Parts: sequence; C-alpha cells; structure tokens
Amino acid sequence: MSRMRLRFNVWPKPAIELTDTPDPHCPDCQGEGGWTEDYGDYDTGEYAGTEDVWCTCWNPDQVRRLLPIPRWIVRHWLSRTMPVYSDEPLF
Repeated sequence: MSRMRLRFNVWPKPAIELTDTPDPHCPDCQGEGGWTEDYGDYDTGEYAGTEDVWCTCWNPDQVRRLLPIPRWIVRHWLSRTMPVYSDEPLF
C-alpha cells in the first residue's frame, strides 16, 4: 500500500510532486527506506566502497508531477529574506 506525500522538487524543473514514502512500521528498514552496506574486494578482502540498498517497502521511483512552477517564482521566493528581530532597545 502506498503512503503518498507532497514534495517540492527543483530538479530538473521546479514542481510540486506526489511521491511514495517508506513504511514507518517496516521491520527491515525501521521506516528509513533503505540502508547502506559496505563491500570489499573479492580477491584481497579490502574495503572497496559502500552501496545503497533500497527496502522493498518503498519505491523511490514512484513520483507523479502535479504542478510545474515557473523558475521566476522560485528565484523570487528564494531571494526573500526574513525580517530580523532584536530584543535590544533602539537607543
């Protein structure tokens, strides 16, 4: 069963998407959606890298693009600065 949520994604084009989430009660990944495994070289046994393993409770490729957002809106929204408040008196 899918557990859908909304997500804002900026690549390749800004959009609001509906995406799947991992099962929070999954006994394999504990709701993380996957884990990393270290692997070694077959001949020497030395560390050769790390790979991501996705759990079967989640499909990270299950994404539906709902609403494309123009880039100028994203630039305007990201360029806004929040007002800074101070507890100190003016003078």
